[in-house]
Parts: sequence; C-alpha cells; structure tokens
Amino acid sequence: GCTLTPGYWKTHSRRGPAPYDDTWAQLGANQENTTFFLSGKSWYQMLWTPPAGNAYYILGHAYAATALNALNGASLPPEVLAGWNEATTLLRTWTPAQIGAQKGNQQPRKRFLELAGLLDMYNNGLIGPGHCSE
Repeated sequence: GCTLTPGYWKTHSRRGPAPYDDTWAQLGANQENTTFFLSGKSWYQMLWTPPAGNAYYILGHAYAATALNALNGASLPPEVLAGWNEATTLLRTWTPAQIGAQKGNQQPRKRFLELAGLLDMYNNGLIGPGHCSE
C-alpha cells in the first residue's frame, strides 16, 4: 500500500536493470511496451525520455508511477484520484509535440505541470499512503 517513484518503475520492468516487478503485467499483455497515450512511445520509452522542459513528459513520468502504484495496491486519496483522472483526459487529448511547443504559463502546459506536481507529491509519499522503503 505504499508508493514508489518513476525512477523505481522505469528500472524494474522486464528490461531491468533491477529485478522485475510484476505490477507491470497488470497493464496488459504488452506490459511496459503498452503504448502511452498519444506519445508514440511505450510506457517504458516514455519513462526513459528526459523531459527537457516538456510538460507532457513531466506529467507522463508522474502519471505512470501513480498508475503503477495504484495497480500495486497503494490507495489514491480523493485529490490524487481527481488529479489522476484529469491527467488521463489531458494525456488522451494532447501530444508531446503540442505541449512541448508551449512556453511558460500557457494552458494547458501550466495544468500539466500542476498535475505533475500533485502526482509527484503522491509518488514521493508526501501525500497518501507514504513512500515504500525500496
């Protein structure tokens, strides 16, 4: 019932280098190779893509960790669930190129970053059930 960061999840897939965490299997038959929304990348590729200021990838990293944490049994407080649901809608609507072209406080870039902050606090154990000791 505790949370782990994107860094944990990206290294604990079938590709390693750390031991495999079978939570990935709950994404479906393709596991970490499942397509991540409109990114044109798999979950694994998206997690290994440096954000380089692109709010799509900043949110994508936090979103993927939140999803895997929930699949692994970590509870989602109401505000985190609401943020995760909103992030799902945004990631289904926008591409990395569209968000990457935005600057500063332009919307929806600003909202991507706000939601990433919320989900990041959850993944790091600052809100919700707490961080796991890896």
